[in-house]
Amino acid sequence: MIRIITLTQDDVLFDRKAAGETLDKAVRRKTPLKFTGVCPVGDALLIVFTECSAGDPGDRDANFVFAKMPSGDPEEISAAILNRYSGGFDTLGTFPIGDDLWGLFKRVPGHV
Repeated sequence: MIRIITLTQDDVLFDRKAAGETLDKAVRRKTPLKFTGVCPVGDALLIVFTECSAGDPGDRDANFVFAKMPSGDPEEISAAILNRYSGGFDTLGTFPIGDDLWGLFKRVPGHV
Protein backbone atom coordinates (compact mmCIF):
# COMPACT_ATOMS: atom_id res chain seq x y z
CA MET A 1 0.00 0.00 0.00
CA ILE A 2 1.17 3.54 -0.63
CA ARG A 3 0.72 6.65 1.44
CA ILE A 4 0.74 10.13 -0.02
CA ILE A 5 1.41 13.21 2.07
CA THR A 6 0.48 16.52 0.49
CA LEU A 7 2.40 19.65 1.40
CA THR A 8 1.91 23.03 -0.19
CA GLN A 9 4.68 25.19 -1.55
CA ASP A 10 3.80 27.67 1.21
CA ASP A 11 4.42 24.94 3.82
CA VAL A 12 7.99 24.68 2.54
CA LEU A 13 8.54 28.42 2.05
CA PHE A 14 7.22 29.53 5.44
CA ASP A 15 8.64 26.73 7.62
CA ARG A 16 10.79 24.22 5.81
CA LYS A 17 11.90 22.66 9.10
CA ALA A 18 8.29 21.90 10.09
CA ALA A 19 7.63 20.52 6.59
CA GLY A 20 10.55 18.11 7.00
CA GLU A 21 9.36 17.15 10.49
CA THR A 22 5.95 16.29 9.02
CA LEU A 23 7.68 13.66 6.89
CA ASP A 24 9.82 12.51 9.85
CA LYS A 25 6.65 11.88 11.87
CA ALA A 26 4.99 10.01 9.02
CA VAL A 27 7.78 7.43 8.75
CA ARG A 28 7.81 6.85 12.52
CA ARG A 29 4.19 5.75 12.79
CA LYS A 30 3.20 2.18 13.64
CA THR A 31 3.58 0.91 10.05
CA PRO A 32 7.06 1.81 8.76
CA LEU A 33 7.21 3.71 5.47
CA LYS A 34 9.88 4.16 2.81
CA PHE A 35 10.15 7.23 0.57
CA THR A 36 9.47 6.48 -3.10
CA GLY A 37 8.92 9.83 -4.81
CA VAL A 38 8.06 13.51 -4.87
CA CYS A 39 5.60 14.83 -7.44
CA PRO A 40 5.15 18.59 -7.84
CA VAL A 41 1.60 19.32 -8.98
CA GLY A 42 0.63 22.99 -9.21
CA ASP A 43 1.11 24.50 -5.73
CA ALA A 44 1.24 21.06 -4.08
CA LEU A 45 4.01 18.56 -3.44
CA LEU A 46 2.84 14.98 -3.28
CA ILE A 47 5.31 13.00 -1.19
CA VAL A 48 4.89 9.29 -1.87
CA PHE A 49 5.79 6.49 0.55
CA THR A 50 5.26 2.74 0.48
CA GLU A 51 4.47 0.63 3.52
CA CYS A 52 7.25 -1.73 4.49
CA SER A 53 6.92 -5.44 5.10
CA ALA A 54 7.34 -6.90 8.59
CA GLY A 55 10.86 -6.45 9.89
CA ASP A 56 11.77 -3.72 7.41
CA PRO A 57 12.29 -0.45 9.32
CA GLY A 58 11.93 1.61 6.14
CA ASP A 59 12.92 5.23 6.69
CA ARG A 60 12.04 5.18 10.41
CA ASP A 61 15.40 6.71 11.38
CA ALA A 62 15.55 9.21 8.52
CA ASN A 63 15.43 12.96 8.79
CA PHE A 64 13.90 14.79 5.83
CA VAL A 65 15.16 18.25 4.89
CA PHE A 66 13.90 20.77 2.36
CA ALA A 67 16.54 23.19 1.07
CA LYS A 68 16.68 25.90 -1.55
CA MET A 69 19.20 25.05 -4.25
CA PRO A 70 21.72 27.48 -5.74
CA SER A 71 21.11 29.16 -9.08
CA GLY A 72 19.89 27.14 -12.05
CA ASP A 73 23.45 26.40 -13.16
CA PRO A 74 23.93 22.60 -13.40
CA GLU A 75 27.49 22.79 -12.05
CA GLU A 76 26.39 24.71 -8.94
CA ILE A 77 23.50 22.32 -8.37
CA SER A 78 25.82 19.32 -8.78
CA ALA A 79 28.22 20.84 -6.27
CA ALA A 80 25.39 21.40 -3.77
CA ILE A 81 24.21 17.80 -4.17
CA LEU A 82 27.76 16.48 -3.69
CA ASN A 83 28.21 18.69 -0.64
CA ARG A 84 25.00 17.38 0.93
CA TYR A 85 26.01 13.80 0.10
CA SER A 86 29.33 14.37 1.89
CA GLY A 87 27.27 15.46 4.90
CA GLY A 88 25.28 12.20 4.87
CA PHE A 89 22.26 13.30 2.84
CA ASP A 90 20.70 11.51 -0.12
CA THR A 91 19.00 13.66 -2.74
CA LEU A 92 15.40 12.52 -3.16
CA GLY A 93 14.28 15.03 -5.75
CA THR A 94 14.02 18.63 -6.80
CA PHE A 95 11.06 20.83 -7.64
CA PRO A 96 10.46 24.48 -8.52
CA ILE A 97 8.83 27.03 -6.25
CA GLY A 98 8.38 30.25 -8.18
CA ASP A 99 11.70 31.00 -9.87
CA ASP A 100 13.71 28.95 -7.35
CA LEU A 101 14.72 25.31 -7.36
CA TRP A 102 14.26 23.39 -4.10
CA GLY A 103 15.47 19.97 -3.06
CA LEU A 104 14.21 17.25 -0.75
CA PHE A 105 16.97 15.39 1.06
CA LYS A 106 17.08 12.47 3.48
CA ARG A 107 19.68 11.79 6.14
CA VAL A 108 19.89 8.40 7.77
CA PRO A 109 22.17 8.15 10.82
CA GLY A 110 25.20 5.98 10.07
CA HIS A 111 24.76 6.32 6.32
CA VAL A 112 27.76 7.47 4.24
